[in-house]
Amino acid sequence: MAAPFRITPPSGRFVTAGTPPPGDTLKDYLERLIKLIPGEVVGIYLIGVGSIPSELAAVLAVWAAVCFALVVFVRAYGTWEPNVGPQKTAVIVAAVSFVIWVYTMGGPFAAYGLQVQYVGSLAVLVWTFIVPYFYKG
Repeated sequence: MAAPFRITPPSGRFVTAGTPPPGDTLKDYLERLIKLIPGEVVGIYLIGVGSIPSELAAVLAVWAAVCFALVVFVRAYGTWEPNVGPQKTAVIVAAVSFVIWVYTMGGPFAAYGLQVQYVGSLAVLVWTFIVPYFYKG
């Protein structure tokens, strides 16, 4: 399967100038939602952060940076198509999603005293709900 994380316009059709956009279904919304959340790297991050003592803030920060780089790499590779390249917006959205998830889970933000739990929780709710409405590939 080529470009498994690539976001396509609703119903898989490309919209051309002068034609109305196709109907956006719940299936299209959920597909975009799933593809824009970097769940595979969030899982790796959680396993790694669980083995790092919380007092090692610098190590937590390095681990978060490594996982951030993995998000960018995996999403760029997963949305890349020949002669087109990666979907840059999808990569950026996934990277922002990862940072919001890391902030919510604590890790280096909590270790450095920068985390406000309710802000992270609200950011996850709003970001994951709103972005698939606006970004359609």
